[in-house]
Amino acid sequence: MLIRRMILFFILIALLISTFNARAAEDILSVDKTLIIQIIIFVAAIFILNSLLFKPLLELVVRREKLTTGTIEEANQLGKKVEQIINEYNVKLNEARTQAMEERNEIRRQAQSAYDDIVKKAKEEAQTLLEEAKAKLQSETKEIKEKVRSDIEVLAREMASRILGKEV
Repeated sequence: MLIRRMILFFILIALLISTFNARAAEDILSVDKTLIIQIIIFVAAIFILNSLLFKPLLELVVRREKLTTGTIEEANQLGKKVEQIINEYNVKLNEARTQAMEERNEIRRQAQSAYDDIVKKAKEEAQTLLEEAKAKLQSETKEIKEKVRSDIEVLAREMASRILGKEV
């Protein structure tokens, strides 16, 4: 399409140039040897330029466009792959965080359970020790009361004797 327009443009220019070079008004419409030679040279130049310049240039433009388009498509595909990898990474990261949180909660539950068991055992041991201490204290209190009872009776008689002035 572009080549056809260029050919028509060159033909138009050639015709205009040939009209300026005409000697007289009647020579404008007459066809002589130089015009035919110029048209032949022009057509030959178009074919030569088309094969040597225009076709390779158009092929170069097409190749460059394919490379550019291919590179852009490749960059888009790589961008999509990067997004997919990032999404997979985020999913795995979230899974790892969830798993770590579950493990941390499980460890906390186990630690709380162990703490509760230790506290329960400590309370039981303290209660046992307290009961043993109470029992020991009660038994010692009984022993002391029994010892003191006999001493109290003796002291009470002595006091009564001193107060009354006679032995009781």
